Amino acid sequence: MSSAIRPVLLAGMLAAAGVTMAPSFAPAADLAVAAPMHHAARWCGPCGCLHVGYVRHRELRTTYGIGFDPRNYDTQEPHYYLGPVRTYPRYWVSAGVE
Repeated sequence: MSSAIRPVLLAGMLAAAGVTMAPSFAPAADLAVAAPMHHAARWCGPCGCLHVGYVRHRELRTTYGIGFDPRNYDTQEPHYYLGPVRTYPRYWVSAGVE
């Protein structure tokens, strides 16, 4: 085997090993999310106590893509896709609930 083919063959074997390892990492992206956390705020007023809870879900994003033509804006439809998982606060007031 010539010395010029060895680096190419080695790179091909490493790429093949990487492809076989990639599916084992895919389930990590869809891990179960813990239940929403509920924390009571320290401020209570005449309407009740302010509470905050956190929920985690994927962000909805939109794009028109690289083929967008502003002259045909009324006929173009956006492409919606899911972005990364983010934490969003949810606020509520417990009026009359002790």
